[in-house]
Amino acid sequence: MRKALAFFLVTAILSVSASAQTPAPTQQQNQQGDEDVVRITTQLIQVDAVVTDKNDQIIPDLKLSDFSLYENGRRQELQFIEYVGADSTPRVEGSINVAGRTVEPEVARNLSARDLRRVFAFVVDDLTIPFEDMTTVRSLLTDFVDKQMAEGDLVGIVRVIGGVGILQQFTSDKQLLRRAIAELTPRSHPFSVFNNFENADRLDRPPSALSSGGGEVGSSSESANVAGLNLPAPGNAMDSDASLDGYTRGARALTALSVTGSVVDSMKLLPGRKNLVLMSGGLPVFESTQSQVSVNGSPISIQETRALTINVNYLVNQLSDRASRAGVVINTLDVRGLKASGGVTSFTAPGNEATSGLMTSTVDTSNNFGRVTNMAEFDNMKLDTLTGHQGLETLADATGGISVINTNNFREGLNRVVGRSSYYLLAYKPSEPFDNKFHKLQIKVDRPGAKVYTRLGYVATADTPSSKSLTREQAIIKAAMSPLAKRDVDVSGAFQYRFIPENRAAIDVDLRIDAKTLDFKQGPDGKYHTTLDIVGFVLNRLGKSDVGFSETINVTLTSDEHKRAMDNGFGYTGHVELPAGGYQLRVAVRESDTGKLGTLSKYLEVPDLSKKRLNMSSVFLHAVDPAGGAKAQPVALTALRQISRTQDLRYSAIVYNAKLDKGKPQVNSELVISRGDKIIFRQSGQAVDLRGADASQVIKLGQIVISKLSPGRYVLTLNITDQLADKKSQTLTRSIDFNVME
Repeated sequence: MRKALAFFLVTAILSVSASAQTPAPTQQQNQQGDEDVVRITTQLIQVDAVVTDKNDQIIPDLKLSDFSLYENGRRQELQFIEYVGADSTPRVEGSINVAGRTVEPEVARNLSARDLRRVFAFVVDDLTIPFEDMTTVRSLLTDFVDKQMAEGDLVGIVRVIGGVGILQQFTSDKQLLRRAIAELTPRSHPFSVFNNFENADRLDRPPSALSSGGGEVGSSSESANVAGLNLPAPGNAMDSDASLDGYTRGARALTALSVTGSVVDSMKLLPGRKNLVLMSGGLPVFESTQSQVSVNGSPISIQETRALTINVNYLVNQLSDRASRAGVVINTLDVRGLKASGGVTSFTAPGNEATSGLMTSTVDTSNNFGRVTNMAEFDNMKLDTLTGHQGLETLADATGGISVINTNNFREGLNRVVGRSSYYLLAYKPSEPFDNKFHKLQIKVDRPGAKVYTRLGYVATADTPSSKSLTREQAIIKAAMSPLAKRDVDVSGAFQYRFIPENRAAIDVDLRIDAKTLDFKQGPDGKYHTTLDIVGFVLNRLGKSDVGFSETINVTLTSDEHKRAMDNGFGYTGHVELPAGGYQLRVAVRESDTGKLGTLSKYLEVPDLSKKRLNMSSVFLHAVDPAGGAKAQPVALTALRQISRTQDLRYSAIVYNAKLDKGKPQVNSELVISRGDKIIFRQSGQAVDLRGADASQVIKLGQIVISKLSPGRYVLTLNITDQLADKKSQTLTRSIDFNVME
């Protein structure tokens, strides 16, 4: 593969969040790999269901004979059922904490289909969420990522109108998710319920963050097309806070449904049952329009509450069908909580008088004998609350999800969603003809107190799998775009960086390729041969890139080299230089003869050193011959990071922007060597005083004897503390793994 292919890749992939894929619950489906997942055909229909007892706990022991399924009122013959338990997780060897933080080695080896456990998508409807409630959203999502997201989970966070490129994608990278959560700050939009920033000072974000933009989902510089409507672009030119126009509420609902539908479609290729959580301030399904009528010859205004002329209910049904075909359950959560449904004790209580509430009227008895002169002026905010709850409940019920409204206990509601990750997959041959009409489904369970959560039905049109063959370039793009790693070629990698002049970072992309997953051919010369295409590219915040590397490698190994490669793999290092900012590095490795692919991705933030905040490079490892003394030349451990027990391990890192007291830094270090969940070695309280290129740079350089370590994989964690820095940001931690060999 030549340089041209790399640039073809990086220019073709404009937005990571535009596509998503995942694995299936059954062994047969898992073996499908990238093939289209077909859930509805004229021969077989698959439907998932969650069954709980009277205490809302999952019932895991039901049999085929316990189920009965009806389509349009007619009982169907079930072919099989399968119980998919959320507890069937990949084995985790354990974890350790250093300086209060879980050690997470800076090594990318992303989820593959066989590793996948659960999938969650969070759609944040920032058109309807009050600005002050964004803190609740961030808190909920942070709690989920830190405490509930487990090994094998794939998670995506998408905003309705304020999203940014690489932050909106399905990933198992917690660092990327935490950055996406931090970006959940208010955005102004003409259709927003709350366009008033007067309370922005109560938010825990600086005012400058409120206007940060770029790459917004569902918007462009001119207009956005939602469900066939050209809606005005985001901006401050229009304020719809007090608008009585039902079109505005309809536009909000359409925009939220459109973005939710796009996320649902992106999840279709992820096998199994997936959870989508729409976090909203209500989904109005009614409009309120003004009409002029005449009373005694004088025009007055009345409000009509009627179904939206743009049929939102129709769109909800269509979205429900798309969710069924994609295996997605839509859950809804009103983040306004009890504020959206204030209660009163009597009709005369404040906020519930005859002249307030949903309808107000003005009565002039002096001249009109008690006739009403201004009839039925509806409070649109309260109308939005009533119809907004109805919309959220309707959408959740249609797909077998949970609707969390009228409560401030959001975590309990989210726990219910997470707790329903175990489900039954049922399959049957439909007796009803496919007529392009909606077919209602009903599932009953022969168990006292059991409650079934499933879909209302589907539109009787068969899914058609794609039979299009892919070119080499298309296959690489598809694999690189997927949130699930391809493991036909097993590849892992570490991204190490250091800072260079002009506030840029030099980044080494160290790859390890498992030779056992390659198809070597032994030639007449007795050597082993294969050819690999290695493509790497870097996506910026907007999901665009013109930076990358590409190379075709003709691998030729002697018999001894082939044996070592089979035991330990072999490495490759690419290199890029980047300015300050957030990026995602994506790499694809393709074996030319077999077409087998391996991919990985990693989110990386290059700090801005000009802001004078404490920062640190990656940890760099070297092997040193202990017999060589001071003149021994260190050998860099790059992709494979393998070191013999007969060598010493040297480690180094550069600390930037250290605070100075009388021209001297006060930086201490802690070194931890761990294996699995056990700490093998700890060294604390070491001063870091070796000066770097300028007074604010200090270098940590150390060397340890590893002769007593048994062969295996270890993690080195370096903890740096600047005693003079602000306590909230005085500690930095870096981790890297290495392999000890005989």
